[in-house]
Amino acid sequence: MRRIFLFFFLVAFVAVAGAETVKGRIQVVSRQAATIQIDVNGKKVVVRTDANTQYDGAAGLKDLNPPDLIEAEREPGKAATRIKKIVFGLPPGIEISVEELIRIMTGGQAYYLFDARPVKRFGPGHIPSAKPAFPKDENFLGLLPTDKNALLVFYCGGPTCPYTGVAVGKAQEAGYTRLKGFQDGLPGWKQSKLPVHSEASWLASNLNTQHVILDVRDKAASSQSHIQGAVALPLSELQAMTQHFISEQKAPELPGVTDLRAPIVVYADSHTSKEALLAYKDLRDWGYKGTTVLNGGFSNWAAAGLPTEQGAAVTDIVYEKKLAPGAIAPKEFVALEQSREAVLFVDVRTDQETTATGVVKDARQIPLEQLEDRLAELPKDKEIILYCANGIRAEMAYQTLHKLGYKTRFLNETIVIDKNGQFKM
Repeated sequence: MRRIFLFFFLVAFVAVAGAETVKGRIQVVSRQAATIQIDVNGKKVVVRTDANTQYDGAAGLKDLNPPDLIEAEREPGKAATRIKKIVFGLPPGIEISVEELIRIMTGGQAYYLFDARPVKRFGPGHIPSAKPAFPKDENFLGLLPTDKNALLVFYCGGPTCPYTGVAVGKAQEAGYTRLKGFQDGLPGWKQSKLPVHSEASWLASNLNTQHVILDVRDKAASSQSHIQGAVALPLSELQAMTQHFISEQKAPELPGVTDLRAPIVVYADSHTSKEALLAYKDLRDWGYKGTTVLNGGFSNWAAAGLPTEQGAAVTDIVYEKKLAPGAIAPKEFVALEQSREAVLFVDVRTDQETTATGVVKDARQIPLEQLEDRLAELPKDKEIILYCANGIRAEMAYQTLHKLGYKTRFLNETIVIDKNGQFKM
């Protein structure tokens, strides 16, 4: 009897000992594969879920989005047993909604709006009129106004970002009396499709094909002078494209840019110019979530002596998605697909998807949610090239296989495949 008891005790101990808790910010969510990729101290970790996963602070997988902070309990190689969405609160009377923030910004009263995220995140995109003020920096209080009765509003990366509360707390301790926190942060502002500004200093250091710069002024203006590398796309042409997509009932797409997360900067003479604001609205409605309006517009850019070009701007967009660690360049994907030398292509989409369309010729189809249960089907003497519909699940599959020692890369592109195995990106 004692031996039986000891046996079951050891079995239970081993099961508990194998469990782990991982905590990090969501990078991407695949609801089709019921899988989440999170950043844990700079490392990408894939978390599977299933019908038995319990949720705390969220209604389910549908309630989780980037950049939410979560804590997942699981056994390696198995679906998470519990996922907790970590939300940071504010003192009573401090939190404001997006509508209240807009009233503050447009009400005519003096206010100070501070972006409490790490400063490096400010340049690529922030709420208009905001200034950077990261509460962990030593000079944080020095960035605040001397008037302790001034209206101060802080925000960061949403309810799962702690820095709004940290900034409010430090300001309170320093004696500031009129404090507000926009807890929905930049994600909530973006979700409302309100304008997001990018900074000229950041753009000036990113004048390359991995960023799309659109001059939405009329061509008479852009032909005189424009930002180096900008593409001339007048608002009138952009709006005509919108009408075409509507009449043809086609999914809108910016020519040459299939990546809906591409960093796109639109500009006109000023950030308040209707051309810039309407172009921003159209592109966000098309689904391009990485779109921003250049703060200060072309006038401030030129006045600051930043790089410009004279003459007609180009009209064709050349965009190259920045390769993530482990990603394969589209041209190499095509070359390997043609040569088939020591590689295996694996399609990690669902059975329904591949049945409805097709797979790359001779590719093996293993849905992402089944990958860890079907490792025996994957050779270790070949490089495994992973792909899905748009790169999200392929990257998760890459993280899983790379961690297990497989030689693998993934395609981080939108790909359309027909029944004959022919494809285009």
